[in-house]
Amino acid sequence: MRPRVSTPYVSSVFAVSLTFCFSDYAILGSDSGRIIILEYDAKTSSFVKLHQETFGKSGVRRIVPGQYLAADPKGRSVMISAMEKAKLVYILNRDTAAHLTISSPLEAHKNTAIIHHIVGLDVGFENPVFAALEVDYFESDQDTSGEAFNRTGKVILFVLYHSRRD
Repeated sequence: MRPRVSTPYVSSVFAVSLTFCFSDYAILGSDSGRIIILEYDAKTSSFVKLHQETFGKSGVRRIVPGQYLAADPKGRSVMISAMEKAKLVYILNRDTAAHLTISSPLEAHKNTAIIHHIVGLDVGFENPVFAALEVDYFESDQDTSGEAFNRTGKVILFVLYHSRRD
């Protein structure tokens, strides 16, 4: 018996430029639970992998982030989301040598949510805000008559990242 090989696919791509930075970045989300940040190298006309974070198991799973990807318009943070429940926010920054750094993921999960889309909102230089269009299926799960399902609608959930200043 041959082992089953799972080939990951890129399910979301987003271009990001950090404010006051002269590099362009491509952020990729895969169906196997990985986020990859690539930097464009103009000298070689190619992309160079800067970061690769794995946060899921192999194969396509509906609760592993990677299906949806959104970035703050100023390039300060990125949200990556699954089709159900899981949303992660990564803060992008630069070190003293102007190299891109990525934070540990911040969780923005909602246990009984089916996510339809996410987007980064333009709030100027205020704290980054993301919006998620989702359906909360908690009541539908508990109701055997089907009435709760008929009443369930899509809602917009706003996720605000508060930056800490010491």
